[in-house]
Amino acid sequence: MSIPIKRLFVNGFPSLYGGAGTELHHQILVWRKLGMEVHLIPSWDYHGEPLYNEMAGLGVIMHAPGDWSAVQSGDPVLGFCNAEFLNALPEIRRHTRRTVFVNCMTWLFPREREAMEKGEIAMFLYQNEAVRQNVMPVLRQLNESPEICFMTFSPYFHADSFPFIRERDEDFFGCGRISRQDADKFSASTLHIYDAFVAPVMKHGLFLGFDKRSEAKIGRPFDWIQIAHNQREVSQQDFYRHSRIVLQPSDTTENWPRIGFEAMASGSVLIVDNRGGWRQMVQHGKTGWLCDHERDFIYYASKMAYEPSLRNDMAEAARLRGLELGGLEVSMESWKQVFEAMAKLPE
Repeated sequence: MSIPIKRLFVNGFPSLYGGAGTELHHQILVWRKLGMEVHLIPSWDYHGEPLYNEMAGLGVIMHAPGDWSAVQSGDPVLGFCNAEFLNALPEIRRHTRRTVFVNCMTWLFPREREAMEKGEIAMFLYQNEAVRQNVMPVLRQLNESPEICFMTFSPYFHADSFPFIRERDEDFFGCGRISRQDADKFSASTLHIYDAFVAPVMKHGLFLGFDKRSEAKIGRPFDWIQIAHNQREVSQQDFYRHSRIVLQPSDTTENWPRIGFEAMASGSVLIVDNRGGWRQMVQHGKTGWLCDHERDFIYYASKMAYEPSLRNDMAEAARLRGLELGGLEVSMESWKQVFEAMAKLPE
């Protein structure tokens, strides 16, 4: 299939940590594999960004922040869960009508609703089909134009960045959680769960993504739990090297959590909430555990600590599941279909 779209603009800049920025990073790899000319128009100065050199090496064209002058009629401009993109829509649409919004949440931004009413977004893209089916009728009520397109794509996950870890320290049972520091990313019962589950050796926890907001929600972690503000203190790879399980109760409903792919690629078994994107990602009892109550988290964490053979089997099954959901070939075919649809949008 030849690709009718030859170049693509994105409002934003990729990152190594955090859902939308990491998602963008991995999709850029797919687009370049497909021969797409990729332009980035960030909302801030990007020269100090960790991925600046990689983007330059990939041949990605980087423009000055907020400079839309290179955008021409018919060029698609994407915003990856980007509030600045929503605010810039009137200016962008003076150059092209092919505006594309990827909402990585399970809910709608107020400005997203407003843009739908005004017909400022030509295409809505989703990582999760269940989310698309949930929010599309709400948006359609605001604007029934048949020209507005809704699609789901298969996001690529670059598993090479997260090697599978078969051997971990036997002197302790490593467990942890990884997220932004936002209070909603934590369940109020987090410390109770970590305290209550049992293991045959000493437990050692690691919370990657923790600050005063997190502490105000759950309290000060126990001495046996190490805390790190962000990936500059502990890398994601070191987090997964430490963690035999990712024990992650939260108060949010996740859309398509990138940490799920990271954990599956790395061999860390997921013990997560039975809702949102986790339901599509995790096969309960086979590739991880889905929990409805704090008792479930405690039970399955203890089970993983005491049953290493089962844990290792689940880690291997999860690795294959991650490749099935986020592999390169699947994602490339998905993006080809998206680009075909983009080419049919009004210019």
